[in-house]
Amino acid sequence: MINLIKLKEILNTPLPGVNAHRLMAPSSRQMELNNVSQHSPKMSSVLLLLYQKQNIWYIPFIQRPIYNGFHSGQVSLPGGKNEKGDSSHLFTALRETREEIGVNPENINIIGNLTPLYIPKSNYNVFPFVGTLDTPPHFVADPKEVDDIIEVPLNNFLNHQSVKTFTYKRGNHTFSAPYYDAHGKKIWGATAMIIREFIELIKKI
Repeated sequence: MINLIKLKEILNTPLPGVNAHRLMAPSSRQMELNNVSQHSPKMSSVLLLLYQKQNIWYIPFIQRPIYNGFHSGQVSLPGGKNEKGDSSHLFTALRETREEIGVNPENINIIGNLTPLYIPKSNYNVFPFVGTLDTPPHFVADPKEVDDIIEVPLNNFLNHQSVKTFTYKRGNHTFSAPYYDAHGKKIWGATAMIIREFIELIKKI
C-alpha cells in the first residue's frame, strides 16, 4: 500500500532528477544531447496516474500507433504537446489524458510533479505530473492516438527482474538501452527515465 500523504510530501522535497534519469537512459542520449544545434524546445506534459484495483496499485500507459515519427509504436504515459489555449503544463497533461484515455480531469487528484526531462531527438521538454484516482477508471481510448491501453502494476517497476536491456542501431552506431518489461511490452527512453525517478521516490516511503 502507498501512503499518499507521505508520497505527496516527498514529491514536494528536492527530487532525484538527473541522477535517477541516468539509471534508465539509453546510451545514445549523451551523443544526442551533444548534437543539439539549437535549444528552443517545444513543450509537452505527461501524467503518471495511480489507482487501485483489488488493493493493487496500477499505472496506465498507452501504446502509440505506427506512424512516420520519432515515437512511433512506443509505450508512453498519457500526454502530449502544449497547444495554443493551454493555460499551464498541468492543463496540457490533464487535457491530453482525457483525450487519449478518457479519464475526466475532475476525478484526478494531482499530488505533485516530477523533474522536467528534455528529449533531444524530438526537441521536446516534457513536464511530468503525478495524480491519483479514488476509484478504478473506465478507459476510452482515442483510436487516432492510442493503439492500446496497458495497465501495469506498480510492483512491476519495483522488481529488479523487470529491468532488461536491448540494443538498437542509429546510422552506423549500435547503442544499448535499459527498459522495463511490462507484460512483454517495452517501456524505455524518456518514459522509463520518468518512471525511474518516481520509483526512487516510492522507495523512500
